[in-house]
Amino acid sequence: MEKPAKFLKDITIHPEFQSRIVDSLFHWRLKTYVDILIVVDTEISTTPANTFGISGVIDLLRSTQVGCMKFRVDIALRSNETFSITANPSVTEPKYRGFRFDSVDNGNDIIDKYEQVWCFGFKPNNSGNADDSIIDQAFAMPATDDELDKLDEWMTEKKGGVFGTGDHHFLGASMCRRIPRLGTMRRWTNADGVPPIGGLDRIDTLRPPPPESDFVAGGPQSLGNSSHQGDLTVQPIKWVAWKSIYWPLLFRRKRPHPVLCHPELGPIDVMADHAHEGLCVPSPDLNASKQFNADPEYPDSITGGPKPAPQIIAYGSNLDSDNWNFVKGEQPGRSNNPMIAVYDGHDAGVGRVATDSTWHHWMDVNINAMKAADNNDWKKISRYFINLAVWLNPPGYSTRCLYLSIIASHFQAPGFQEFHPNATVPELGEALRKHLILGYGPCWVTERIFEMFREYKFMLPEDLVLITRKFPNNDLRSEHLEELVLGHMVKATIKYADNIKESLDKKVKKIPDPEKLFERPIAASLKAFASDIKKQSKINNEVLSKLHRR
Repeated sequence: MEKPAKFLKDITIHPEFQSRIVDSLFHWRLKTYVDILIVVDTEISTTPANTFGISGVIDLLRSTQVGCMKFRVDIALRSNETFSITANPSVTEPKYRGFRFDSVDNGNDIIDKYEQVWCFGFKPNNSGNADDSIIDQAFAMPATDDELDKLDEWMTEKKGGVFGTGDHHFLGASMCRRIPRLGTMRRWTNADGVPPIGGLDRIDTLRPPPPESDFVAGGPQSLGNSSHQGDLTVQPIKWVAWKSIYWPLLFRRKRPHPVLCHPELGPIDVMADHAHEGLCVPSPDLNASKQFNADPEYPDSITGGPKPAPQIIAYGSNLDSDNWNFVKGEQPGRSNNPMIAVYDGHDAGVGRVATDSTWHHWMDVNINAMKAADNNDWKKISRYFINLAVWLNPPGYSTRCLYLSIIASHFQAPGFQEFHPNATVPELGEALRKHLILGYGPCWVTERIFEMFREYKFMLPEDLVLITRKFPNNDLRSEHLEELVLGHMVKATIKYADNIKESLDKKVKKIPDPEKLFERPIAASLKAFASDIKKQSKINNEVLSKLHRR
């Protein structure tokens, strides 16, 4: 576990206060690094020399910081080699070769070292074979029951997050199709109806270049992978308003899922295009058993609410071949191809899961030109990768970054200019909220606050549903709850910040652990919020009690 000093050195705080802040927080042991294990089949490259791979995404994650959070990435090659570990691999080299999900190092399970596992599967092959039995043949190295038992245990005990994807046909099925939740959130096999590489049922999302080129509808230039999957023209995607407690039920506001939210550019509404993609599953069977034992695939809620279910958060579309000259021939136009699916398992006592219709949204061959141009499309798409790395974390990781950001804010512009003694709680909260949004965006702020509610068990999803359905016409500003929460948290830390700002020869006070420091302020903010609703909606005591801790 790292000390907060590492985070505080990366933000703009006057050096006069740096060491004193560190002294006051020396006992805060926080894991500010997230360890991600990226597992690839041998066909997926991790070096820039081969663009059929994900080296750009790996480099992006390693060089990115979100709040106090940084990402360390190790590569595991799923191959038929004898299992081995390279102690100090190069940036593009696998740390593990011959890897399996139940591989061990000196008797310790390797995946227990990581918070997230990302799977980019290729096997069994790109043959287009209609016989799914090939998926489980030995050469394809299908995930075994023992591997899946270990991965399942890690997803349950450590709440580890999993991302996995393949492509058209059964690409990636050998590694991924039986992983809990992931295997049913995406189409992996012919039997599942996965789209083929060609024909009318393929999902060809290629888009023509701008009008100034020599391509026109029905014109002489063909629309194919070799020319267009790596150009600067992207496909538009349709994000789905987040239908949970995060946005519309409470705030009557449409926002995308946090995975598709850019801090400055708004919703992430574009993706790299390709001539044959896969599909996610809109409504998997929530009553199904796991594919390697008889346990439920989707566990019940641990909070008493409805069973958490996967959700499609983005849809893709493809053009009609009546108007465009596709190399792969005819296809009908479609506007609702399920593209990205997520599962928030935290309310079910397990890790989160996400999947994508294709790894071509991630591959160097598809994104290198945009990355070089550093245009807004690249800024959005690259943020999608980063957002997933934040969202897939086990409970507690992201909120710790918020706690540190609140302490640091006292020694930045809002603390020196806005956190004055006579400011009201909403004024303090408004100043901090605006400051955090400048750095991280509104989705980050809202997501962290609602994660705190979950961790402290102050307010559950069904409570908000009940309140907003019963009293839908309150006139409170949409940001009001966030400002109350942040304002009370600022107020609770003012005396410690003042102590640090006072005479430098005075010993600094120890700032309590965040769980103790912020429990009462969060409770007070919810009580104030309930009071404000009561004033406007005359909410009765029975409903009001739902906002209090159970």
